[in-house]
Amino acid sequence: MKSLINLLKGKKTFIVALAVGTLGVLQALNIFTVPVEVWPIIGAVGLGSLRAGVNKVAEAAKESSQ
Repeated sequence: MKSLINLLKGKKTFIVALAVGTLGVLQALNIFTVPVEVWPIIGAVGLGSLRAGVNKVAEAAKESSQ
C-alpha cells in the first residue's frame, strides 16, 4: 500500500483529469454513459487532489523562506 501511495505522489490531479476527459469523450460518443451523480464526486476528488498539491507547495515555500 505504501508503494502505491509513493507511486501516486504528484500524479493524482493528472489521473483525475485524464479520467474525466476519457469519461467525457466516451459519454459524448454514446459508448458509455456516466450517471449524473458521479460527476460531482469526480469533481470533488479532483479539487481535493489539487488542494493537497497547493498545500504541499505552500509548505515548501514556507520552509524555504525561513
